[in-house]
Amino acid sequence: MKGNQSIYNLKNNGFCFLPRIFSDLDIQKSRKGLWHVINNKYETGRQPENRFWDPGDDPYSIIKIDKPHLCNQSVWDLITNKTFGKLLAKATKADSIQIWHSQVVWKPQSKNEKGNAGWHRDSQYWPFWSRRGLYTAWIALSNVTARSGPVRFISGSNHWDDIKGMDFFNQNIISQEKVLNKTKKKQKIVSAMLKMGEASIHSSTTYHSSLGNEEKNPRIGMVVHFRTEKARIMKIDRSERNYLDQIKDPTIAPIIYKKI
Repeated sequence: MKGNQSIYNLKNNGFCFLPRIFSDLDIQKSRKGLWHVINNKYETGRQPENRFWDPGDDPYSIIKIDKPHLCNQSVWDLITNKTFGKLLAKATKADSIQIWHSQVVWKPQSKNEKGNAGWHRDSQYWPFWSRRGLYTAWIALSNVTARSGPVRFISGSNHWDDIKGMDFFNQNIISQEKVLNKTKKKQKIVSAMLKMGEASIHSSTTYHSSLGNEEKNPRIGMVVHFRTEKARIMKIDRSERNYLDQIKDPTIAPIIYKKI
């Protein structure tokens, strides 16, 4: 992504790219740790929040597991990296960065539409948060090429109104794009082709998706949902409040940057 780091910014485009942050050793250790989590081996003794794939499930489907950082020290070390925290703060012009959720998205070689992740914006799944001050970082733990199913952003879509029918779990992207094309005639789609150790950031209102992985090797990404001091909890019901009580626990939701 070298050369594109200064072209895109969060305010205008809704996404941006960071330089290489993580070393080969960081990547090697975290990939091994994530593979252990995928295979139900929890080094810390803590389980992930949710599993959307288990050993024995369809080998062509996307492997998605919530909060693997709870289960493995190497994964925890990856997302709490101090340089990572400083760069997130710089890009978002924030005084503090707190990770409140994470996911591993391990995409094996795809078959048919099974490797697709539909167009969506993250805010549609987070009614308990304000849209301001919420971002997602995507860390590349493998080289991401045009053929491996990179995350695709629609530039400027962070300024759009919500579009009905968009959903991560809808793998029929062709039908989604028919709706998009009727709603928004002009679209600039940017693919996040990253080298191992690089990362992207997008806002909670940026529309994004990905297609299947045509490479033999898996496309591996660590998704880090974080908030700045500008994020606010909205009016929520008791179950959501109980869920968000986790942000008070630094062993679940670590603060990785604080301006002194």
